[in-house]
Amino acid sequence: MKIEGLTTCTGCSACMVVCPHGAITMVEDGEGFSVPVISRQLCTECGLCDRMCPVLEPPLKIPGEGTGYAVINHDEEIRRESSSGGVFTALATQVIDRGGVVFGAVYDRSFEVVHHWTEDGKGLAGFRGSKYTQSRVGNCFKECKDFLRAGRLVLFSGTPCQIAGLASFLRKPYENLILVDFICHGCHPQSYGGNTRNSTRKNPLRG
Repeated sequence: MKIEGLTTCTGCSACMVVCPHGAITMVEDGEGFSVPVISRQLCTECGLCDRMCPVLEPPLKIPGEGTGYAVINHDEEIRRESSSGGVFTALATQVIDRGGVVFGAVYDRSFEVVHHWTEDGKGLAGFRGSKYTQSRVGNCFKECKDFLRAGRLVLFSGTPCQIAGLASFLRKPYENLILVDFICHGCHPQSYGGNTRNSTRKNPLRG
């Protein structure tokens, strides 16, 4: 399979999620980035993973130029908790008010960045603010698809690479799906944060 050893892999996890045999796992490479590894015992060489890869088969072809807007959330408290004017919360609140579901990146109890979903406005707080690393999407692509098929309005927020991976996984556009990404200058591996946390535990900062 072409995905294995792909030097331009973005770690979006679309290949892992789409594999019907559970033959793909995401592991950290020598630099700490998530890359796919294929189990030769489970792989049937169906090629679905290659077809779902947004690097090998780019899913989005947007003709022409888009329109840019300058936007800010009127809620000052939300702006303080946000990184880019609180626009995400404004969009997500509209979706939840319409009975929808919102996916975004949060810190779990181990301070790992993971993707999760909420259908409650209170759950948006953890999604706010930049995480500076690409989250682990887990089963969120599949859960997103289930909500879409059930007719729910869905907003999925993630890095551009994750959005491309989700678009590849879904294989078709959905009118009830809102995709939200951001201008990204690259993400460092989650292990970098782990090294920082471990160092902080051993050598706590003193005020």
